[in-house]
Amino acid sequence: MKKRILFLFTLAFALCACCLFASAKTFETRTVDHVVYIFYPATEELPERCSVMSLFDSEEAMQGVTELTIPAEIDGVPVTSIFKDTRLSYIDAEVETVHLPDTLQSISLDAFKSMRSLKEIEIPSSVTAIGQRAFLGCTGLTEITLPDGLIGLGKGCFKDCKNLAQVQYSGDKLEKIGDYAFARCGKLETLPLPASLQSIGRNAFYRTGIKSVRIPGGCVLGTSAFQSATKLKKVVFEDRTGKDAYYIGPNAFSGCSKLLKVYFPKETAPFQIPTTAFAGCAKLKGVYRTSQVTAIGAQAFYGCKSLTSFTVSEGITSIGTYAFENCTGLKKLRVLATSSAFLTAKKQNAAFLQTMPAGCKVYVKTAAMKQAFVNAGCTNKIIVKANLK
Repeated sequence: MKKRILFLFTLAFALCACCLFASAKTFETRTVDHVVYIFYPATEELPERCSVMSLFDSEEAMQGVTELTIPAEIDGVPVTSIFKDTRLSYIDAEVETVHLPDTLQSISLDAFKSMRSLKEIEIPSSVTAIGQRAFLGCTGLTEITLPDGLIGLGKGCFKDCKNLAQVQYSGDKLEKIGDYAFARCGKLETLPLPASLQSIGRNAFYRTGIKSVRIPGGCVLGTSAFQSATKLKKVVFEDRTGKDAYYIGPNAFSGCSKLLKVYFPKETAPFQIPTTAFAGCAKLKGVYRTSQVTAIGAQAFYGCKSLTSFTVSEGITSIGTYAFENCTGLKKLRVLATSSAFLTAKKQNAAFLQTMPAGCKVYVKTAAMKQAFVNAGCTNKIIVKANLK
């Protein structure tokens, strides 16, 4: 518990580095070999330590420097984090290689932002957090290994690293991938997601080159988490046996134009497929294991022209308007529910029937359900099949 409290304190401290800098009158700053450090006195929670406040003290100091080494300590004081003073841009820096000390605990706000020439950096195992925009726009990076002890990736930390193709991670502690963390990393094809992962932020993998992904059990997916990942072909949601339901944000996989198959978990608490979750996935052929889906949002499968069949669960409570609009290949809609409440509870509940493809047959389990569909305005052919599965 003490280690956890120490980590949270350190992370909060590092992520607020800019705020601390704004009031730096109470802290000592020192420049050593053109690297600017800020020193923090010891407290009850933490010993004396220092952070890299800027890798260079001026634009002139950047010229001709292709390799940079950060020491483990300055005058006996350990270097525990790196962030960047916003007054200096690294966009013209020529640094290709950075060596970091094993005293480092976090790589924080804007630490290497826009360092376009950076090609090689080994993150020490001591690092548990990579903060907001830490490597944003580092277009020279082609691969990186995340430390096993990493717990969190901050907002936009690798955003716009357009040549980043490989991210290695073999640990089991990562809990959070922040908003836009890998957005527009078009060459990134794989990234192992550990069972420890609790959340994937908004647009985290927007326009990446990810080809397949296994979502850990119960992991929360933010809005547009994988939107327009146009190379993504397969999504597998792993089992979740706890009480917490899956949460999938709107647009989570919209625009994944090559997505072929989606496997929901065999064991999980009831969950919902949100608005436009798979909209525009024109090649989506199969959505499997939908028995725990209780609601389908508006336009959830809009434009999924290759989808041929879909099974509505027994526990369905609502299907949103236009949920299957422009699903021109849909031939079978299996409805396992025996209660028609999802059609009648609200006036708009049955509106999805108006945009169902004309050639789609609706299979129900009882004659009463057939009549309910007719009363709701369904014009598709309805077939009663008592042993429907």
